[in-house]
Amino acid sequence: MPSEYFSGHTITKVKNLEKKKIESPVVYRDSDTKGLAIKVSKTGANWYFSTRYTNLQIAPFRAFGKDDIDTLRDFVDQLRKEAAKGRDLTVMIEAFAAGHSVIDARHLHAVEHGDGVTWEVARDYYLEWAAINKNKDTVRGYRSALGVTAGLHADFEPLHGKPVASITTADLARVRNNIIQRGKNGEAKGQGIRQANLTVAAIKACFTYVVNNPDLGVSSNPARDLSKALERAKVVEGSEDKRALTQLEIGALWHALLSCRNETVRLILQLQLLTGQRRFTPTSAKKSAIQMGGAYDCVWSMEDKSHHWRKLPLPPMAASIVEQAMRLSREDCDFLFPKQRPRRTGDDMNGHINERTVSDKIEEMRQPGGIFEKMPWDVSTHDLRKTFTTIMRPKMSRFELAGRPMLPKEVEMITHSNEGRESVSEKVYDRNVYLDTKMSILKWWEDYVLEGYRMYCESQQEFRKAA
Repeated sequence: MPSEYFSGHTITKVKNLEKKKIESPVVYRDSDTKGLAIKVSKTGANWYFSTRYTNLQIAPFRAFGKDDIDTLRDFVDQLRKEAAKGRDLTVMIEAFAAGHSVIDARHLHAVEHGDGVTWEVARDYYLEWAAINKNKDTVRGYRSALGVTAGLHADFEPLHGKPVASITTADLARVRNNIIQRGKNGEAKGQGIRQANLTVAAIKACFTYVVNNPDLGVSSNPARDLSKALERAKVVEGSEDKRALTQLEIGALWHALLSCRNETVRLILQLQLLTGQRRFTPTSAKKSAIQMGGAYDCVWSMEDKSHHWRKLPLPPMAASIVEQAMRLSREDCDFLFPKQRPRRTGDDMNGHINERTVSDKIEEMRQPGGIFEKMPWDVSTHDLRKTFTTIMRPKMSRFELAGRPMLPKEVEMITHSNEGRESVSEKVYDRNVYLDTKMSILKWWEDYVLEGYRMYCESQQEFRKAA
C-alpha cells in the first residue's frame, strides 16, 4: 500500500484515479499520521480511519481538500486515542462529517460516553441545584430566563443539543441578540432589553455552577465576557409605554376583580395591589407568616430572595382579604392560597397556587371587552407594583419617621427593605414606630385605591345616564 506525506499532490493523484474508473482498490496512507488513509475504488474515493484493528469511513473524498489535511490529521489523532479506550466512534465521526469542528465532534463523543453533557442537561442540573439553594422566586425566574418554558425556548436555538463544553461566548451572545430582535419585531414585551439582561444574568449564574462542577467537562467559562444588551431602551420613563396606572384605572381594575369567578385569584390580586408587592409574594404566602390580633389586626411576614424578613401591618381592607383567605384555605396545606389542582400523580397538594393562573386573569383583562383592552401597553401584574411605587414615591413626605419627613426613596420600606434575618420571623412585634409608619403609608394607599373604585363606579353611572 502506498504511503506518503499527504499534500496537494496526493489530492491531485486521487482525483485522477477517480476519473480512470479503476478496477482494483488503491489505498494511500499518510506517513505523518498513523490511521489517516484515502481509499479509491471504482465507485469513488473516501477518507478513512484505517489501522490494524479499525477500518472506518470518515467522509467522501471531495468533502475535504488540501487545506483540510491538517484538520483531518488532528481528527484522526483524536480517533486513535478514543479507539485505544475501546469506545465506539460512530457519533464522533458522524459529527465531524456533518461539518462540526474537531473540538465539537470530540465533545459530542464525550456526551455520548458520559464524559460531558449537552446544554439542556447542564441547565437542568443547575436548576435542580438552585431549587435547593436559592429562593423559589429566583428559580422560577431563572427557568423562564434560561429558555425552559415556551416563551424564550426558540431564542436558545444556538445552544439546543450542543455539548456545554463546546458553547462559546458568541453562542451566548446570539441567544441574547435573539431576544432583543424579537423585541424590535414587537414579539416581546417592551423592546426585549430587560428580558435579554435577565437572561444574561441567568446564563452567568448557570455557567458559574457548571465550571465549578468538573464532572460536567467544562474548564473555561464562556459567559465571563458576555455583556448585557448593547442597545439602550428607547422608551422614555413617564411616557405612555412606561407610566403607572391612573387612579381611575386602578378603580376599574378593582371593579373587574370583584366579578372574578376564581376567588383565590381575586384575593391574591387585591392583596398585591393593596401592598405593592411582587406577584409571587402573596401567591406563595404561608399561613404561618400571618399574625392575627395583637397591637395590629394583621401583620404579614415575608421573606426576600436573600432570606431576610419584612413585616407589614395590614390596613382594614387588606386584613379582611387575608382573613377571608384564611377561611378558604385548606387545613392540610401550609399556604394561604393553596394549589387548585395536582401537578403530578400522587401530589399531596401542599403547595401554593400557580402564579401563571394569577397572571392569566390580568391578561384576560387585556382581551376585547376587558378593562385594559385599549391601554397603550400590555398591562401585567408587575404594573400593580410599579403603580404603587410611582404614586407613593412623591407622597412619602406626608409621612414621618423618627420625627422627620420621609424621603421618596424610603417607599422601599414597603417594597424592599427588611428587618433582619430568619430569627426575626419568629418575633412577635409590639407597636413600634416603624410598623406605625408602614401602617400609615398602606392605609393612605388603600384609601386611594378605594377612592379610585368609587370614582370609576360614579363615572359608569354618569355614562349610563348619558346613554
